[in-house]
Amino acid sequence: MPKRRKIHELGEGVLTWPVGEAPFVSENCVALLGEGNQWVRFANPPVGKVMRLTAVVRTVRGPVLKADTERGVAPSIPFQDELIVLGHGIVFTGNAHGLDATAVGVLPIEDVMSADDWLDRFALYRAHNHIVRLRAEEGPVPYIVRQRNPVNAA
Repeated sequence: MPKRRKIHELGEGVLTWPVGEAPFVSENCVALLGEGNQWVRFANPPVGKVMRLTAVVRTVRGPVLKADTERGVAPSIPFQDELIVLGHGIVFTGNAHGLDATAVGVLPIEDVMSADDWLDRFALYRAHNHIVRLRAEEGPVPYIVRQRNPVNAA
């Protein structure tokens, strides 16, 4: 009988990242906006465990990000119920906007210093601004694109 994956449901809301916070939190974490544009606080995230950070698309909304030609990434439209793997590593939380546990990220377990992005930038742009169910789950290490140098858009 196959082993069941352990899944930690973190919350549901509009996926974004905490802009205007300390660079570490802004660049390496995601956050959820819930009803009334209130930040979702993550209850009992599995901090310190090696897991995949995933987003299951519940409702597709229009993209609001512009293409980032310097980094070679642009928004794309996901499918409803699509599972998007945002990153893999050691789960940590951040205190965005002065609130406890309102941002979550993963510290890669491979060579951190060789990667500018701890989360998959293509996955982030695909999941951004859509209503998602954010989860941390056990599972195989996914292929995540981490680049040191920007992609030339020419």
